[in-house]
Amino acid sequence: MSDTNLPPDAPQPKTAGTPWMRILLVISLGLNLAVLGMVIGAKMSGGDQRGWNRGGEDARIGPYGRAFSKEDRAQLRRSFGAREKNFRAHRQNMRAAATALVETLRAEPFDIDAVRAVLATQRGAQIALQDEGQEVMLNHLANMTPEARAAFADNLEKGLKRRKPR
Repeated sequence: MSDTNLPPDAPQPKTAGTPWMRILLVISLGLNLAVLGMVIGAKMSGGDQRGWNRGGEDARIGPYGRAFSKEDRAQLRRSFGAREKNFRAHRQNMRAAATALVETLRAEPFDIDAVRAVLATQRGAQIALQDEGQEVMLNHLANMTPEARAAFADNLEKGLKRRKPR
């Protein structure tokens, strides 16, 4: 509608907020469609049907953990839990080394040998953590039947073939 009291060459008054409301509506619609697309895409892809758990507790032993049976993974979790104190100590050592690295990087003058020493300490903690995890897995493998070990090897082989190099 136009105001009949205004001269014909006067600009027409704009409705308050109309351009901003349209922009917000378009942005909101776009975001809603993006979320809907992600949900539909996830449902249509069927998730991870390969039986590989991508995280959670099995991440502690990586692709090997995913190749174990459900029962084996449960037993491994119990074994890891029994050694939690050791794992916690190794993780604390890694955090302490990371904190020391930050301090060493900020120190002036910069001392490359000090950084090297801190990184060596951190690497030692990482290796100790990995060794602890390997020991749990090796103990479990040693107690498996030959048939269970063969099934584990088959699952591991299948899983490694499915993984695409990045």
